[in-house]
Amino acid sequence: MNDRRVTFWEHVYGLRARDLIPRVWRTGDLRPFLAGPGSPQFALTTINVCPFNSSVSTDGAKVGDFVAKGAAPKVWRVGRGQFQLIEDPGDDGATREAEKRRAMNRADQLRLRMKLTSGRRGAASVSTHARPTSQIEPLPESSNRYPSFSVALNPAQRQELASLSTADKAVFIVRTHLSDRYGHRAEIEEDRDGVDLRVSIDGRRERVEIKGTESPTLDWHKLKISSQKSHDALTSGDASIYRVVDVSGPIPRIYVLTHGRHFTLEPEPRWAVTRVLPEDDRYSLRGEPYRYDLPHEPVASDDWELRP
Repeated sequence: MNDRRVTFWEHVYGLRARDLIPRVWRTGDLRPFLAGPGSPQFALTTINVCPFNSSVSTDGAKVGDFVAKGAAPKVWRVGRGQFQLIEDPGDDGATREAEKRRAMNRADQLRLRMKLTSGRRGAASVSTHARPTSQIEPLPESSNRYPSFSVALNPAQRQELASLSTADKAVFIVRTHLSDRYGHRAEIEEDRDGVDLRVSIDGRRERVEIKGTESPTLDWHKLKISSQKSHDALTSGDASIYRVVDVSGPIPRIYVLTHGRHFTLEPEPRWAVTRVLPEDDRYSLRGEPYRYDLPHEPVASDDWELRP
């Protein structure tokens, strides 16, 4: 006879499999099934605390205490007091596996961010003059002006970035952010019509022009748009700029910039660039011997001859 007691999460999975609780649920939805007659008896502290401690937020901002200490996440925190099972019984096997991998990656990123932030604060307590090599906290200029997202990269992702150009690093970081935040809900493809990416999330379409920089700031003076198609997509409101800063750092940041609200596009004069030749190349006969033949006689235009 098997006397093993059903765990809290096994019972929650069973409730979802029987459709007794909604896909997105609150702790109040669980209470009638976890503390009533004939149900496994769980303390109210378990019902109220366990979902929070075993969760990761879909926006990448929060992580539960259990997950922060290394436990596998069980639920997405999708809203204020709202949760969704990462491996929901209503999804097919491939989706559950993909969501599990996404949640584990998110948890690793959040733990890395906490570790780096903690290390930076510790260094600051030792020396007030220490300066971090990478911008980890939100930049002051992002506070209420520019929507932004931090992207904590794991060691494998940072290794993959190492050999890429700044532009390709920025595209990789944006793809990582979108895939991590939205999972299989995000369809990402090359735009091929003036900007970099075309993204569809739950039927909402967005076009993205990606601009990367090694600098930890927005570096406005280096932000240029060269294509007329890019210009038209941005000024019409059909596309946004994703400005990726600190592309080689462990936690790059993406700023979402919208034309008319965050920036304008000003035309600049363009000039042809001509290489300046070394002086010896410009005056190739300098120093060469020369002579005059019949210097006092008239010369017809077709009588000129150049001799070494």
